[in-house]
Amino acid sequence: MEDKKQKLIETLRGAKPPRRKPAKPAPAVRIEGSHNIVGNGNTLIHAQTVRPKNVIDPRASELSEAQKLRLRELLNEWITVHNTVRTRVKPLTHASAWSSFQRKFLVSSYHMLPLSRYEEAIHWLRQQRAKIDGMKTAPTRDPAWRARQIAYIKARCKNQLGDPYCYRPYIERRFGKSSLSDLTDEELAATKAYIAHKKP
Repeated sequence: MEDKKQKLIETLRGAKPPRRKPAKPAPAVRIEGSHNIVGNGNTLIHAQTVRPKNVIDPRASELSEAQKLRLRELLNEWITVHNTVRTRVKPLTHASAWSSFQRKFLVSSYHMLPLSRYEEAIHWLRQQRAKIDGMKTAPTRDPAWRARQIAYIKARCKNQLGDPYCYRPYIERRFGKSSLSDLTDEELAATKAYIAHKKP
């Protein structure tokens, strides 16, 4: 028995050590996109994108609170009129209307709109609503359409043209009527267009 052990020890001492395979180099890590890091071909780590927070100080705005409120009101009126009249198309969301305003004036907040562009912004928002008011289906689909046209005509005559009744000669001559409420929808639309283009 002792002989067998001795022979086994001698055999093992004389044997060559087993060959080791050279270690493979670790595969390179590659980065794809801004969110995923892939390593060893199968490791996926979600890396959070750090975005700086845009902090706006409303006190630094050039616009007054009343002016900002007026912009918001006109934006909301545009959305309401669009969704009332244009029922066969995709509804206008607040997000898409605001996005259009941002693209037009290159701002991310009402606070960032310069005072020098305030009147332009008011005019642009009114134009968006006027485009819808000018559609043939507007008078039948929007119950507030007539009241809005009459209010516009009276306000423009009084505030911009300096005579609250400067529409009367036009409607008397053209339609034989003396009151805006007596006009048909077509006549009212024509009167609004005339007053809108009339110079002070």
